[in-house]
Amino acid sequence: MKKNIVSVAAGLIEKYGLRKFTIDEIAKDLKISKKTIYQHFHSKDEIIREFFITTLDSDRNSVISALNSDLNFWDKIHSIIYSNHTYRIPLALLTEAKQFYPEEWSRIEELKHFKTRSIQKLLEQAQADGILKSEVHFGVLSKMLEEISDIFIDYDFLLENKLTTSEAIDEALKIVIQGVMK
Repeated sequence: MKKNIVSVAAGLIEKYGLRKFTIDEIAKDLKISKKTIYQHFHSKDEIIREFFITTLDSDRNSVISALNSDLNFWDKIHSIIYSNHTYRIPLALLTEAKQFYPEEWSRIEELKHFKTRSIQKLLEQAQADGILKSEVHFGVLSKMLEEISDIFIDYDFLLENKLTTSEAIDEALKIVIQGVMK
């Protein structure tokens, strides 16, 4: 039941944002009472916390899986930037989390740092393997690559340019990486 509550909340969060969905809407969608919801979560904020924990943990696990895979350098970079997560987090939601949910924003920042460090290690290995130029500053490059992931959560940009998220990331990676490849 807990997973179902978070799943319905995720859809409402995507539609209305973090602050505008209600427990009543979750109860109505699941055809359960609010009391049942409160048996699993003490508050709406606790549901939001679980939404972020579930989403960010799945994102982190996706990155770890990519790093441990047999994918080539290019595909690993793509997989880390376009890592899968259980629920979508639109750009507006990030702004709202930063402004009103500092604890959740801290979790988001922690994941971004983890991904940046992971990319940096992958770049260093690619340089050692002779894939990248030796004069590349990995801190700058890894930060640029991580920032790409924020840009392509912007669904309006994707629609306007008739791109899927994956296509947009591939195009950005071509621009950024091909400039540093031998």
